[in-house]
Amino acid sequence: MGRQRSTVRTPFDNLTKGSHICYFYLNSEELSHLVITYFQAGLANNEKCLWICAEPLDAKTATHLLRVHYPELDRYLERGQLVVMDYDRLYVANGQEFDVPTVLNRWAAEASHAITQGFDGLRVAGDLSWLKSIQALKAYEERFCTFSLQTPIVALCCYPLARMNHVDILDISYVHHFVVAPQGSSWRLVPSARHRDLLWHSLVESLTRGMLAIDASGTIITATNMLLELFGCTRLSCLGADIKEFATRFKVTSMTGRVRPDTVNLMSSCDLDDYWKATSPAHGDMEFLVNIKGAKPNGIIPEVLLLIFHDITGLRTVDTIEGNFLQVVSHELKNPIQTMTALINLMKASVDDRESPVYKYIQMADSCLARISGALEDLQSVGQIRRDTAVINPIPADLTSLVLEALEPYLTNPKHTFICKFDKTQYIPAMVDPVRIHQILANVLNNAIKYTPQGKRIWLDLEVSNGAAVLVVEDEGIGIPPTELELVFEQFYRGTKTRGSFPGIGLGLYVSRCLARMHGGDLWAETRPHGGALIKLSLPVSHNDTQFETLEKETI
Repeated sequence: MGRQRSTVRTPFDNLTKGSHICYFYLNSEELSHLVITYFQAGLANNEKCLWICAEPLDAKTATHLLRVHYPELDRYLERGQLVVMDYDRLYVANGQEFDVPTVLNRWAAEASHAITQGFDGLRVAGDLSWLKSIQALKAYEERFCTFSLQTPIVALCCYPLARMNHVDILDISYVHHFVVAPQGSSWRLVPSARHRDLLWHSLVESLTRGMLAIDASGTIITATNMLLELFGCTRLSCLGADIKEFATRFKVTSMTGRVRPDTVNLMSSCDLDDYWKATSPAHGDMEFLVNIKGAKPNGIIPEVLLLIFHDITGLRTVDTIEGNFLQVVSHELKNPIQTMTALINLMKASVDDRESPVYKYIQMADSCLARISGALEDLQSVGQIRRDTAVINPIPADLTSLVLEALEPYLTNPKHTFICKFDKTQYIPAMVDPVRIHQILANVLNNAIKYTPQGKRIWLDLEVSNGAAVLVVEDEGIGIPPTELELVFEQFYRGTKTRGSFPGIGLGLYVSRCLARMHGGDLWAETRPHGGALIKLSLPVSHNDTQFETLEKETI
């Protein structure tokens, strides 16, 4: 029975119930064209459509125009899905004066009747050109705006531009949710300032976590009540005018150094998590996991950044207990491992035949013990990093020599081919902790071996550029998916390709990156074009020749 939905989409197709829209028209032709398109979407959505007319486009003329566009109009009229009437039948029925409460009650009755008839709500188009008092008109629209949000109704209020000045247009636009604006041969719905305010209020009220919203300039837009409570504030202005003032006032700092809380450059840090410290007048020193989410402008909400604060201050006790546990376990295991290492070395020395099965079994035990030692070393480092007690003891060293020393135990491995692309005689001076550098290199090389099938190649390259030495380790292994290039450096993270198939606890790369950054360098992964993994370690080099004079002489 119903008219088929047009394939041309309009802004009126999926209007939310409660929408209150205004339209300023030049002539009756513009008005009729818009209303007919507006009703076409309503009929397709099984909504009851009600057109309230006024001169010069009265109910008789409007019905004629509808018949031109809807040959099946009589079916809609008989079914009661489309009703056309002059304004005085609803707004001033029975000769009464226009009265806002009475009119709203009539709208409520019409909406209720539409639902009873089996329709999915009421869609109204009303021409208010008949109302002579602009003040009365504004008062009515203000009341209707609140009413519509509680009623299954969509309302299009139409006004002749000839009767409106600029102030009237602005005032009437504000008390509606949307304004219809011409766009070529069609229209678009422009959200009013009031509607944006309502959306923000709804967003803030729907959040139970501490949330702070800032715009592109760093200005604080809004915050949830929970965030205000966390920082001991009773009103938004107590937080500060912008993010810089907020960070200064509450001594907000990043515990990782990934993000600067006191800068508008936060906009470039969206869609990541960070750990922040702050001092609250109400709660003292606090720690937060902060989700930094960007909300792109969509015509309703401008470009904003949402900072969602999760209070993790209470977890510090748990973290301390965990750190103490790791420290005790590491201490208890350290002595037995050292004893076993010494025994294995004695067993190796006592076997003359390097090809005998016994010697191979000893090598297997040595390899297993090395993995245990490496895991224990990483656990100890994690505990130190968490307690902020991890230290490095830098001394003058040659990075080329350190790389070759770390690589040497792996060169006898017949399962993989190691290819050094760099000059082994080059001298690269740096102030580093050799023990920590060896720990980093061991983790990176062990990963390359672990995830590279037997018979495949592993390349190492070492170059100096822009004051930094960069070691590149690439392999022909299973590789790292692009979406996991950062995730593999998180604590206990196991890649989707490695879970259940390879041993490990997911700490090696996390610890190695932390140690690299303590040296002023970094550790990261990149996509290898031909498959496999590509890991890069950067470390600052030294250009102080006097400092390395002794080392150079010893090297020569």
